[in-house]
Amino acid sequence: MKKLILLACLFAVPVHAALFEDTDARKKLQEMQLKETELDARIVSLEAVIKSGSLNDMLNQIELIKQDVSKLRGDLETLRHLNATVEQRQKDLYQDLDGRLRKMEEKSVASNPVPSGKVTEAPPLPEVKPPSDQEIYDEANQLLEAMKYKEAFQAFTDFIKQFPHSALLPDAKYALANTQFSLKNYKASLGTYQKLLDQHPDFIKNPEALLGLANAQIQLALIPEAKKSLKDLIKKYPKSDVIQNAQKRLKVLESIKP
Repeated sequence: MKKLILLACLFAVPVHAALFEDTDARKKLQEMQLKETELDARIVSLEAVIKSGSLNDMLNQIELIKQDVSKLRGDLETLRHLNATVEQRQKDLYQDLDGRLRKMEEKSVASNPVPSGKVTEAPPLPEVKPPSDQEIYDEANQLLEAMKYKEAFQAFTDFIKQFPHSALLPDAKYALANTQFSLKNYKASLGTYQKLLDQHPDFIKNPEALLGLANAQIQLALIPEAKKSLKDLIKKYPKSDVIQNAQKRLKVLESIKP
């Protein structure tokens, strides 16, 4: 009898252990099935995003904007180089002219010596004329091209006050708006662009001013207003050089869902 009991105990232990092992295996299997379900759901979600095309469109638009920025930087570098070349040529011409004048003066003095005993009269001082509006505007514009934005801001502000009736007034206002934008004073830049458009409706650079206005509105998160400015630009100036940039920006803005 004792042998039978002992045999029963020996067989009972592995059966009990097997039950525990089977329970653990089922739990692990359920956990793995749950993780597999979650992964399937994520895959389905990602496939939906990719199939919708919105992600690809956004990436394409961002790449186009990067290309525009790169092109603008290249154009700016070319303009800087051209400006430096022109300035050097002007200096060379001035030095050459100054040298010729000096030689002419020396020859004149040598051919007309001053008689002894006579006191030469001092020549009258030349009349000093104040700088013209063109000269002052050019100086302010050189500051802007040299990216000295604070100095350029002050120079254009002074120009507008000093020459309120100048033919260069619209150009000065446009340059002032660009300077404010470069200083990241987008609110002031927006106001200057808007005044320019309202006060000078026939200004030749109004397409660029409208694009600048839209860019300032984008920086201030005024998306509906920026869309309207870009649409006005495309409608009023369909042959402008900035139309392509305006169309690209408008497409990006319209792809953004509120």
